[in-house]
Formats: sequence, structure tokens, C-alpha cells
Amino acid sequence: MSISIRWCGFDFGETIIDPSRNYQVWVDLINEIYTKKGRPDVINQKVARFDELIEQYDYEARLMDAVEDKIDFWKKYFRIKRLRETDPQRFFSYVLDDDPDVVAIFRERGFNFIRIADGLKECLEYLKEKGVSINVVADLAIEGAVKGLPNVLNAFGLSPYFSEIITNHGRIKNNGDIDLSYKGMEKIDGTIYKKLADDLRGMGIQPSQALIIGDRPVEDVEKSKENGFKAIQFVGIIRRRISAAADYVISDLRELKKIL
Repeated sequence: MSISIRWCGFDFGETIIDPSRNYQVWVDLINEIYTKKGRPDVINQKVARFDELIEQYDYEARLMDAVEDKIDFWKKYFRIKRLRETDPQRFFSYVLDDDPDVVAIFRERGFNFIRIADGLKECLEYLKEKGVSINVVADLAIEGAVKGLPNVLNAFGLSPYFSEIITNHGRIKNNGDIDLSYKGMEKIDGTIYKKLADDLRGMGIQPSQALIIGDRPVEDVEKSKENGFKAIQFVGIIRRRISAAADYVISDLRELKKIL
């Protein structure tokens, strides 16, 4: 069975973005910087402080929903994510001693802490050639992250593929305007999909002609299916419980070329 679609929405974290090396990249950069500064003797102390700081940050319980593999690894990642999104200055002061040169390097290398999913660009090129509208559909923990998403897409050369960014804090249209009618609408209660389905119908696209791709069994798959969308669960980065509601389950985004 294949799926015929006109519109698709990718989840952002753990679908478009692969953060699986996040912790190690921070540690590697600490090693690199202090080795070049001729201070290798402080590296272990800096890494220990980083580990200590991570444990002081909690994460939203929903982020660990149905995770079945590498549980401690992903808990650490979501703690780092919380630190980076809400209080990066604390890392700069507690670990880097507010050294302006070192802080500048960390800020400059910001996007090096993440990478895009394997096969993503090949998949996007395929969808673009088929004339499918490609979009982001994401739940974001903090409102300020909305304006940062276009910067991330641009940093990885992905901006030309995506039309709109739809989040629980607003929708960024393809002309850059922000539509606040999505503000407060979440994946977990299905409201974001209900509004999206209504908007797509207004464009002449039925929800059955639209596809949601993401890693979470409830938020990405089951809630979108309840609102008439097709849904594919992606387990190539973080392995969660497989949803029986998914039309397909894939571990490599290139598999979409065989399905669509």
C-alpha cells in the first residue's frame, strides 16, 4: 500500500533534528577549547561541573513518553535541552567562568550541537519534486523558540524546502508573518490538528491528503489520526512505543520514497 499526499508536516525534535550526540559535542568542545588555551589540567573539572549542572535541570515528563531504549541517555539530553533553552548564562558562568573568549566560541558553534536526521535532505528533495507542500508541525516548550526555528532550518540549508512552521505558539507563514491563531493549541489534546485540518480544507486539501511524520506515538500519530490525517511514526533517532495507529513505521527517512 502506498500513500498519496499533497501536504506533509514534519515534527522538529528527534525527526528533523538528530540531537543524539548533543552531550558528547559539548564535552568535546570543552576539551578542544581548554587544550588550545594551554589549560588541559582544568578539563576534568569543567566536565564535572557540566555534569553537576545538568542534574539541576528537570524536563517535561511528556518528552520521555513511551521511550523504550537508552532511557538514561535521553533523560540527560532533555536536561541539557532545558538548560540551553532556559538558562544558558548559568552554563557560561558556572562551567566557563564567564570567560568572554570561551563563551564566544560556544555561541558561535551553537548549531554544531545538533545535526539533521540521516536521509532528510534526500527525502525533502523527493517530496519537493512530487509537488508536496512540506511544513513543520511542532510543540515547543518555550515561546521564544518559535523565531529560532527558521534560523535552524537556514543553518542546515533546509529553508528552501519548507513552506510554513506550525507550532503551539503560532504559525510562521512562508512570507515570514506570524499567525497567532495557533497559539495555545497543542498536539497532546489534538487541538493543533483540528485547526490544521480546518485550514487545509479551506485550501482545498482534505486531511486524508495530508501526512504527519514524527516520533511520538500519541502526540504525532494517534492525535493526528483522530483528526483524519495520515501518520508515519519515525523511530530512527529515539525509539518509543510503536503506535498501532500509524500507517507506517520507519527507521530511515529515505523509506518515505517507497511509501509516497
